[in-house]
Amino acid sequence: MKRATVNAMALLLAALLCLTGCQGMPAADDAASTPAPTETPPAAEGDSTGQALAETYKADHIFSLNTAEGDTFNPYTCKTVWNTLVTMLAFEPLVKTDDAFEAQPNLITAWETTDGQNWVFYVDTSRKFHDGGSMTASDAVFSLETARNAYTGRYARRFSHVAQVAIRDESSFTVTLDSFNWRFYELMNIPCVELGTGYSNAPYGTGPYRFNDDLTALELDTNFPGAKNMTLKKIYLKRFVAPEDILQAFEDSLLDLVVNNPTDMSSLGYSSSNLKKYVETTNLHFLGYNAYSPIFSQAACRALVTYAIDRDGIISTSLQNAAQAATLPIHPNSALYPRDLARSLQYSPEALEAALGAAGALDADYDGVLELNGTRAEVVFLVCSSSTAKVAAARQIATQLREIGFMVTMRELNYDSYLEALQKGEYDLYYGEVRLCNDWDLTSLLSESGELNYGGIRDPNLTGYVQSFLASNGDTLQENTQAMCQYLAQNAPITAICFERTEVLYHRGVLATINPTQENIFNDMDQWKVDLS
Repeated sequence: MKRATVNAMALLLAALLCLTGCQGMPAADDAASTPAPTETPPAAEGDSTGQALAETYKADHIFSLNTAEGDTFNPYTCKTVWNTLVTMLAFEPLVKTDDAFEAQPNLITAWETTDGQNWVFYVDTSRKFHDGGSMTASDAVFSLETARNAYTGRYARRFSHVAQVAIRDESSFTVTLDSFNWRFYELMNIPCVELGTGYSNAPYGTGPYRFNDDLTALELDTNFPGAKNMTLKKIYLKRFVAPEDILQAFEDSLLDLVVNNPTDMSSLGYSSSNLKKYVETTNLHFLGYNAYSPIFSQAACRALVTYAIDRDGIISTSLQNAAQAATLPIHPNSALYPRDLARSLQYSPEALEAALGAAGALDADYDGVLELNGTRAEVVFLVCSSSTAKVAAARQIATQLREIGFMVTMRELNYDSYLEALQKGEYDLYYGEVRLCNDWDLTSLLSESGELNYGGIRDPNLTGYVQSFLASNGDTLQENTQAMCQYLAQNAPITAICFERTEVLYHRGVLATINPTQENIFNDMDQWKVDLS
């Protein structure tokens, strides 16, 4: 594989064909929407350095990652879990985020705004790209404009409110929004590529490792701060494509670190003898309602559902513990998550009984099916059949609803049929999934014009609460967060279930410990202790 520039039109076509997610990868892709299709691994190719898999040694004394044939190492256009993982070593985000999804300075060292609409960002001009060029505001602006470009598909939604970007001087640039968002800086956790290289198969970045000429390895870049503390001087790039080959290569230590999403169709059953670290993500599972449903057009009928769902049971049984329960659409790790309110919305037979009464629910004819304000509680429940785990979770929810007197008809549809049914409104309830951004903006999901508002929600009060939340700063932020979440609890346009976790697996004795985050599996890599002997 020689480093080469990809024809722009070819990239455009590839992007149009690209799926919205990255095969269970906790990538920085906020384009994964409701619903999120799952990528199926392509046909097999790969071997174990010329030997049959069964004949290889248990360790080859080098550190290796998997890559995918036909995919790029461009962080804006790569489509597979494997190449996305590799790009985390070569490219840094403008700002990085911690375990609580809070932005921390990185290539952007500081930011300021006086009104939440006009921003100034400052960049670290001491940093070097892999070709030796110094970073300037021009590179940051180029990366932001590349992210905004629709052809990449990956970050366009989060920057839909950016009206103008301008270079101020070598070390700073400005961003003007068309609406207020005091947490806009949280969205700047996008990869930085050098000006003019954004269309390349492997652009230049500022990460700890740079690609060698034939893209078969990553080599430590001595210009990277903390490079002297890095144990690994070289990381080899191998290629295993068939799931069984990937599994075997990892078990034989021919691959040294892999990621896996147990709730995804492409999940692989790695051995329990390996070490595992969960990574929290902003990928929300939720129940969505048809605003025109005879049952769920009533807010009280939607609001009671939260008390009927045993989230912990669903996570442990159907989602293989690869999720964290949440009753509101903000991650529980976030400082903004209103914990007392969230606890009051958990599974509770007592609270459910009171909510059923408030909704006017009773089984007047004793046939085992509730009537809610005179309407028989018969609902059609959609779920996309791409993921076995999510289908299992939806079935558990259906069972829990049946136990309280709902007559539930499940429709388990392939992605295209599922999306068609959502768009036509041929349902009462659906199991949805959306990757939220770190500012917890729910506009696309809950506003009347939101592109993910499949349920037909039309509530100007709700839109106002979301806008007030985004326009909040300082002392008003917690207050307006609480107000928005309280309104969500009372009116329940959606019912949050959980946030996904992704598994990072590595070999006992090779790595002592790791500290991965959603945007960077190799976070704090300068503290790794590696033994390849």
